[in-house]
Amino acid sequence: MKGKIEQRKQWIKIAAIILGVGAVLLCYAGFVSRPQNFAAQEVTCGDLTESIDVSGKVHGEDKKTYYATVTAPISQIDVEAGNSVSANALIVAYDTSDLEKKNEEALLQAQASESGVKAEVTKSNQNAARYAKATAEEQLYQYLYAAWRNDSNGLTQQQYVEEYYRNCQSDSIQKSIAEKSQQAAQKNERLAQIEDKESEEYKKLMQEVADLNVSITGLQKDAANLPNAAMTPEEKAHATYNADLMEDIARNWTQSTTTANTYENQIMNQYQKDTLEKKHEIVALSVSTTEEDLRNAAAGVQSEFEGIITEVLAKEGAVVTKGTPLFTVESTDDMKVEVEISKYDIGKVQIGQKADIQIAGKKFSGTVADIKRLAQDDSSDKAKVKADVKIDQPNDSIILGIESDVVIYTAEKESTIIMPATALYSDDLGDYCYAIENGIVVRKDLETGISTNEYVEIISGLKTGDRVITDAVTNDQLGKKAVTK
Repeated sequence: MKGKIEQRKQWIKIAAIILGVGAVLLCYAGFVSRPQNFAAQEVTCGDLTESIDVSGKVHGEDKKTYYATVTAPISQIDVEAGNSVSANALIVAYDTSDLEKKNEEALLQAQASESGVKAEVTKSNQNAARYAKATAEEQLYQYLYAAWRNDSNGLTQQQYVEEYYRNCQSDSIQKSIAEKSQQAAQKNERLAQIEDKESEEYKKLMQEVADLNVSITGLQKDAANLPNAAMTPEEKAHATYNADLMEDIARNWTQSTTTANTYENQIMNQYQKDTLEKKHEIVALSVSTTEEDLRNAAAGVQSEFEGIITEVLAKEGAVVTKGTPLFTVESTDDMKVEVEISKYDIGKVQIGQKADIQIAGKKFSGTVADIKRLAQDDSSDKAKVKADVKIDQPNDSIILGIESDVVIYTAEKESTIIMPATALYSDDLGDYCYAIENGIVVRKDLETGISTNEYVEIISGLKTGDRVITDAVTNDQLGKKAVTK
């Protein structure tokens, strides 16, 4: 009996275990079949404005560094960085005393040069006139000699024959006289060029000239002593007259030739005149340079536009050379914010886009005016592209160099399909989201457009009225039952 009771207790325990396991299985099956709750929002149609947030510093749209226009001491520079300046305001004044002296010296040198040129040209012109006169006389004497030679040839045949031999001798003598006279003239010209009258060359030439003159005198006597042909007293008188006259003509002819040669070598040619003029022009140019420097120094350096002095690079009393940087001015009439844009956003930014600018708690409107074509590393070694956002209506409250926050509106769509940005995912296949369809979690592949921090434009993949899950979802939950919270 006792054994049957123990056996019955065993069966009761087994049955209890089976009932417990069944209850657990029933509870688990009920839990698994229950839908999971997700936060979800409906896909709608609305307006969307895409923007990017950047920051930068305020600068004048016009910025100019001014340089010294002359080499001179600075007599006045009364500005400091941060000072306001008006257009055409005198910023730097020069001490002009040294430049005035240089200009006066240049004027005197130019006047002396001009007088020298005139003297040289006048002398050359006088020599040219003397050369022309001597050449004309030379030609005249040549003609007269020929004329009287023809007259002498009118004697009788016998006299002509006799006279012919005499004339041959006379012509030979006259030719020798002419050659020696020309030699003497050339040596006289060389003597005139030698400054050292005690030199051996000068003494040698003097002796040679003297010897030539003696030789010429001897030839002239030989010519005078030539025998006359048998002539009548009248013919002899005629022949004697002719001979004396031709001797005078030959002497004058030789003298004219010597004079012409002397003055010809003292006439400037065109190349020499041009060289003289160019040298004078160089001297005169220095006057123009010193006068220009003096004008520039007297005018000083003025600001071309109204603005703020951002940098002063020179001091009063310093001697600056032409081209030395003096100061920098940035315009306050036209102002901009220089911002840096990352590689992720630069493709969205275009010239002409509108912007909101926050400066020291005040809001201004702006416009993207320029995008640089060169990326540069910022302080964290990340490549950024600089862009200028022009402040549309700046005022006196804006301080140059201050930091400002800028919102650039890169795109705008009206009445477009949008979904919450919290529902968007991306992988190698592209953009997607999770939605609930027929109570099941599904994946929706998307083609997206512009976006903001809150919404994303949907080009394809969803329609208005669809509900997308905004809670975190994993691929393991695809196909599971789901309901919205």
